[in-house]
Amino acid sequence: MTTIPQMDCCTMLGIDPKTLRNWLRHAHMQFAAHPTDARLKCLTEAQVQQLATLHSRPLPLSATARPALPDVPPAPVPVEQHLHPHQASEAKPLPTAYGAPVSVSEAAELMKRLAGLERSVTTLQEHLTELALELLRERHRSSDQRMAALEARVQQLLEPCPAADALPKTNGAGPADAISSPGRHLLPAELRARSRVIPLIEYGAQGCYVLVCPHEGDLPFAPDSPEWFDWLGSLTSFRFIGPQGRLTAYRDSERGQRTRSWRAHRYFHGRNYKHHLGTTDHLTIARLEQVAAQLQADVDAL
Repeated sequence: MTTIPQMDCCTMLGIDPKTLRNWLRHAHMQFAAHPTDARLKCLTEAQVQQLATLHSRPLPLSATARPALPDVPPAPVPVEQHLHPHQASEAKPLPTAYGAPVSVSEAAELMKRLAGLERSVTTLQEHLTELALELLRERHRSSDQRMAALEARVQQLLEPCPAADALPKTNGAGPADAISSPGRHLLPAELRARSRVIPLIEYGAQGCYVLVCPHEGDLPFAPDSPEWFDWLGSLTSFRFIGPQGRLTAYRDSERGQRTRSWRAHRYFHGRNYKHHLGTTDHLTIARLEQVAAQLQADVDAL
């Protein structure tokens, strides 16, 4: 009696194991254990034929020759004497999982085409990686250009207008007096614009740092001077732009009260990077340059 394993039965009938179990239950059949390997669930050839007849399933012509588990190991197949071993390997087709034979030359052609597809996929992945890196670099350049243009615009707004002194003066309280008078009341839009601008510490083109206050303009004292620390002590936030990087500093708060401790922030591509700066008496130019370089390194690591 020839027994056929469960998976081979499913292949012959063209169904999955769950359907095969349902068919056996409705036909009141059970799996039989193989005589030499009790772990294998098998069906006899007659049971497979009966299931195929019940469910109108055509069986392969070589159903009896399907890979089965015979009770006795088969005898070795004699080698063809009239064919050269190389010719015999080319003439004999290779069986597949569905029973369709494939020759050695066709298998070699399929392997060649598969290798070509793998090379094409690898090349495509390299191109996609290069495009992604170029996109990140372009976004970085565009964001820096927009930031530089915005800073230049803010700098222009903070500079005093030289044409104000050249305006004609009138005897009465006309529009010229309202424009040229430094003590005039600011419009609500001007007040809101000034409230959103924070102090700026920037490394200028002359090789020195420029201190800009939104209300007083350029400050005359030098960095790391006593006036420098007194000025920082009166601030709650400021921006720093140095040759190694940039940052925005905010004073920490505890229970709603501002402390002497500062923290540096850098927002880039949806991520917020933070570093501790220290207290006000430690906010030297060297410390600001060090933290700005660290934040720039974090941004470049993306």
